[in-house]
Amino acid sequence: MSSNEKGNFKAVLLTAATIAIIIGSTFLIPKNLDLNFSFLNRFFKNVYEVKKASENLPASTAPTESLEISEIVELRQLLQNEQYDRLNSLLEEYQNSFDKDQTDEYKVYDAYRTFSLTVSSYEDLIKKWIDTTPDKYQPYLAMAQFYYENGWESRGYKSRKDTSGKQFEEMGYYFKKAEGNLKIALEMNPNLMIAYYTLIGIYNANGQDELEDWVVEKTSELFPHSFLIKAAISWVKEPRWGGRYEQMELLANQAEQYSDINPKIPVLYGFIYSDQADNFKRNEKNEKALELYSKALRYGDYWSIYNERAKLYHYNLKSYDNALKDVNRSIELRSTVYENHLMRSKINFAIKEYAESIKDMQTAETIKPKNSKIQKWKKWASDTLLNRGHQIFKNDLEGAVDYYDLSLEYYKDSFQTYYWRGRALVNLKDFESALSDFKIAIEIDPRHYESYLMVDYIYAQRKQWNEILSYWDKFIELEPDNADAYFERAGTHYHNKNMESSIKDLKSACDLGNKKACQRYNMVKR
Repeated sequence: MSSNEKGNFKAVLLTAATIAIIIGSTFLIPKNLDLNFSFLNRFFKNVYEVKKASENLPASTAPTESLEISEIVELRQLLQNEQYDRLNSLLEEYQNSFDKDQTDEYKVYDAYRTFSLTVSSYEDLIKKWIDTTPDKYQPYLAMAQFYYENGWESRGYKSRKDTSGKQFEEMGYYFKKAEGNLKIALEMNPNLMIAYYTLIGIYNANGQDELEDWVVEKTSELFPHSFLIKAAISWVKEPRWGGRYEQMELLANQAEQYSDINPKIPVLYGFIYSDQADNFKRNEKNEKALELYSKALRYGDYWSIYNERAKLYHYNLKSYDNALKDVNRSIELRSTVYENHLMRSKINFAIKEYAESIKDMQTAETIKPKNSKIQKWKKWASDTLLNRGHQIFKNDLEGAVDYYDLSLEYYKDSFQTYYWRGRALVNLKDFESALSDFKIAIEIDPRHYESYLMVDYIYAQRKQWNEILSYWDKFIELEPDNADAYFERAGTHYHNKNMESSIKDLKSACDLGNKKACQRYNMVKR
């Protein structure tokens, strides 16, 4: 064998070994590693194709029968008003409907997901509910949803390598509390689909494979017609969680026998293509991603597939008309999912339909109060509009005010926006409105020095020295080492004809490093 032939042979062996390692790793990686397997799509040209699906499967296009947003709000209000009998009764009705017909599963699902919140006050509200009706399973199941949501929020939504040990520890803490409440609820009623649904997520995230397998087997017996349970199992079988597409396809194939009863079940095949499309989308292989989303939708219209394709159109392709069309369809299918309204808020923002964007943002918050993703979006939108106001500040003050107004519609706690709107209003000679904005900015951030300066400026024109002094007193109490604040207060004392206090503040400002204060203090001494 020549040296060239030997080199080529080694290269072939190396390539074969690399492929073997990559393929073999999918069987060895534990389930609790949420790895992104998109690199396989880059390595192989072909995607995993569904082979076991029967022909002429039903493809559901009907919206899901679920709760209205108003009903979700009512459940929370009943909890806040301590109307526990009515609350337990409503939840019992949703459970009874599911017991009679397992395809009527979204009402009870949405009802308990109502309590999937990170608002800390709800923990005490649900504890009181438990203490008042300890013999009812409903409050324990609701508390489990609260702890489960807080577990994921504590962990965060980044990859495992970007998640700290402390975050995993906090997740485990909340998941343990959730599991405890789920077990109590299941002792009272062993037919709680949402309890098993939650356990699947907990055991998968913790890498508790045996318990996860037990729940999967148990739910297959208890809830053969439930699409939601099968969707949860399909999710944990995705490659990013250590599963394989072969497992997802086997699950879908085994569930086919119930597709005449629940026409959503064929969507399980669609999840295989949708997950691969997500990987291509993340790697900006946009044409392939579009192709795979279309394949996924052949097995039925499902809200998350439309939502993910809307993201592709929005972020990658900047095709806002198509993005809006897809997210509208997603909302038609599942109107109580906050992610749908959040996505439409972002799309409408991009096409400057701000009123519609704000409306969807508010709807998302109604469904999911204080959610971190919504809060992040609100802040980003507010800051973006604030910057747009800055860009035209010099040439179009009224236009800048319009942008600042919109900025506050998205995020009412932006002290910077109140400050800059106040600055624009000062230039427009609307001093009263400007003063109100500066005061609000100070309420939000009591250490915002520039807002104090503007309050000083407006009150000085009115010679309201005592009003100015009250503000500088407040600021200096918070920031006793701020030389400039002492210097400004010294000037106010001077105008208020209090020379002793003025000189004292000049000295303090000088001692803290204000050179102008030192010059004036030395002049007074001379």
